[in-house]
Amino acid sequence: MVVCELKFICQQDLPLEQAQIVITELLDELRYNGQIIGREFALTLNNDEFVCHLVCPETDSMDSKYYTVDIVEILQELQEIGIAGPFTEVKGLESQSDFTDQCSKPKGYILYSTFVQSCSPIRCSEHFMPIPLYKLPEVVRRPLIKWQESQAACDQLQMNEMTEIEAMMVEQLSNPSSQLLTQGRSILDDIQTVTGQPAYQYLYRVGGESLESEKNRRCPSCGDAWAIGESWQENKPSSENNSWSESKTPLFGLFDFKCDNCQVLSNISWDWQ
Repeated sequence: MVVCELKFICQQDLPLEQAQIVITELLDELRYNGQIIGREFALTLNNDEFVCHLVCPETDSMDSKYYTVDIVEILQELQEIGIAGPFTEVKGLESQSDFTDQCSKPKGYILYSTFVQSCSPIRCSEHFMPIPLYKLPEVVRRPLIKWQESQAACDQLQMNEMTEIEAMMVEQLSNPSSQLLTQGRSILDDIQTVTGQPAYQYLYRVGGESLESEKNRRCPSCGDAWAIGESWQENKPSSENNSWSESKTPLFGLFDFKCDNCQVLSNISWDWQ
């Protein structure tokens, strides 16, 4: 990911509040479109220029080819009130972010996020790199941002050991029938329908009785064996294009389980790792 500077130039006198409102609307739409990352953007006024520094997935993320109809309408509104821009300058790589996936056509997708991540929650199934939202079907972009906000809230609360609600938050993150994961599955179904590629969802896992019982866990949705590198391979046809590891090493160092029927991934409980 890269750090970019966005600059807006006031070409005529206008109320400060009016300019800020429209620029903020634009930044919101760019965020929901995946062109900029995060939720808070510092906007400074220097003479006749508004300047904002933010993170983008790629060097060309602000290219107009990714604009939605809503973004184009707000840009027209900016012009009408006398503001030119945004003018974009890439400042350099963002050193604390994951690199963006470079696949032109991913062979599969994984929905995965945590409370500390602000990148796209959709990752490539081959490289586990985040895929910019503007490269996904437009119908899922805003729902993915809202889903990620809900997921981060649940994850943060359970990590902070809010004991009165911790169990409910873990349920949302780990039970494929929970409201959160049901919403995630619906989004993935839309991605799969448009792209024709498989889309998997991560199921968080803590607790459990022992390491041995964790290794023998079965898929919570269908009850099939799903340990990666073992029984999940027995009845699956081989494929030259299979991007999933066939060893007993956790996939991407995270996933010990994968069910192709239910399209879910999970891990041995963090309590036993």
